[in-house]
Amino acid sequence: MGRTMTTGKIAITGANGTIGTRLCADLATDHTLVRIDRENADVCADIRDAEAMDAALRGCDAVVHLAGVVAVDAAWDDVYTTNIGGTYTVFEAARRNGVKHVIFASSNHAVGMNEVRNVPEIYEPGFGRVIGVEDPYRPDGLYGVWKAFGEVLGRYYSDAFGLHVACIRIGSITQADDPADESVRASSGWLGLTDEQKFKRYAATWMSQRDFARLVRCILARDVPYAIVYGVGDNATRFWDLEAGRAIYGFWPQDGVKPTG
Repeated sequence: MGRTMTTGKIAITGANGTIGTRLCADLATDHTLVRIDRENADVCADIRDAEAMDAALRGCDAVVHLAGVVAVDAAWDDVYTTNIGGTYTVFEAARRNGVKHVIFASSNHAVGMNEVRNVPEIYEPGFGRVIGVEDPYRPDGLYGVWKAFGEVLGRYYSDAFGLHVACIRIGSITQADDPADESVRASSGWLGLTDEQKFKRYAATWMSQRDFARLVRCILARDVPYAIVYGVGDNATRFWDLEAGRAIYGFWPQDGVKPTG
C-alpha cells in the first residue's frame, strides 16, 4: 500500500451542498478544485449530462461524488434517474478521463434497516452491537438502495478498470456542525422518534465537517484499490465500526460526542 496524492486537481459534485461547501473550503487550501453543481459553480451542470461530466473531469486526479437527491424517503423516479443514473455517469466520466481516485459519498442507509429494527435502544450506552463494513446490505429505503448500488458499482470500476474507489458511509453531518443544535429536532422523521431520542441519535451518528475533510485527505493519501469505511465521529454511543478507516487509511476522527454525567 503506497502513498499517493497529496496535491492535485479534484472535482467535487454537489459542491454547494451541506458537505460540499465545507469540503471545498478545506481542500482549496492546497488543491485545484473543479466545483460542480447545478448553479453558482465552476461547472454548472446536471450530473446525468455525460458530455458535461467528461469536460468537468478532464485533467482531474480525483473526484468526490456528493451530488444527488438527498432524502431518505426519495421516490423511485429521483433515485433511478438522478441518483443511480448520475452516479453511473460520474464513474464513466472518471474512467474515460483516467481519473485515479473516486470517492463516493455513500450512507449509513445502505445498512439502515439495522438501525430501524433496533430503535430506540440502539442509541443507548451498552447496546452491544457494532455494524461493520462486512455486514450485509440492509437498505432502509430506495435512497439506501442507491447507496448500495454506488458501492457495488465502485467495486466493479475498481476491479474492471483500475480506479481507486473509496465509499464513505456517512452518518450525520450537519450545517450547524453541532449534534446538540436545535435543528436536530427537525431531523430523523422516518424513524418516528421523540425529540429526546433524536438528540440521542445524533450523539451516536454525528461526524464533524473537519473530520470528514480529514477522512477525504487520508483516502487521497493512500493507494487503495477499493474500500468501504464509515464516516462517523468518535462518539461514545456510535454503532458503526471505525476500524476499517484506521486500518486502511490511517484515519481516526478527532471529534466525537463523549459520555455525560
